[in-house]
Amino acid sequence: MAKKAIILAAGRGTRMASYSNSLPKPLLEFKGEALLSRQLRSFKEAGVEDFVIVGGYMIDQITVFVKTSPHRIRLLYNPFFAVNNSIASLWFAREYLDGDVFITNGDTYFQKEIFMKLLKNKNEYVFGVDESRRSDADYRVNLFEGEILDMGKDITENDVMAEYIGIALIKKKGIPLFRDLLEKTIKAGNYNLWWEDLFIELMSKSRKISYVDVTGDFWFEVDEAKDYRKYQRYF
Repeated sequence: MAKKAIILAAGRGTRMASYSNSLPKPLLEFKGEALLSRQLRSFKEAGVEDFVIVGGYMIDQITVFVKTSPHRIRLLYNPFFAVNNSIASLWFAREYLDGDVFITNGDTYFQKEIFMKLLKNKNEYVFGVDESRRSDADYRVNLFEGEILDMGKDITENDVMAEYIGIALIKKKGIPLFRDLLEKTIKAGNYNLWWEDLFIELMSKSRKISYVDVTGDFWFEVDEAKDYRKYQRYF
């Protein structure tokens, strides 16, 4: 069972400036509790014990949060958060890519059942997807017999079969190849990719990226101000 989660929480949240000008997006509160706190608690309920958080924007506030959290957290700092994307944040956490590990972003929430479903999958790379969200999918995926064939925001409406929900589980056996690809990508100067782009590269090398459909389970991503307003009512 995966006992570790890497949470990338360095971004500025520019599409939510009305809220994120005063605090990092992961610290936005839902009924008096920070989104990041809710995320950690849900992970904990699924058996995850160790957390690595990569901060950047308003790191002082993230630091205060970590110091007062009851969870076991290692906080890392990405000083280049304003000029690169999430792959750089993952690079700063590369030494913690060992064993079975979840990777997600700090602006997401998943109920614990989602983690449990991913853990039951025996493949080395597992993504969470929601097949009930097709017409309004943001990050789209094309699927076939338990495998992701293609993923990205540019997949056509005819090919989209689900929405990627923003979480992946890498099993121990898949870590060496993934870390090697991460290091090669960063050394090549490709700092402006998303961490998920590494899996697209793995697919091009004929590696199987499995998925678990979480239709019916509760999850969300706070990408825009309307998302924050919408999901307030769910707690």
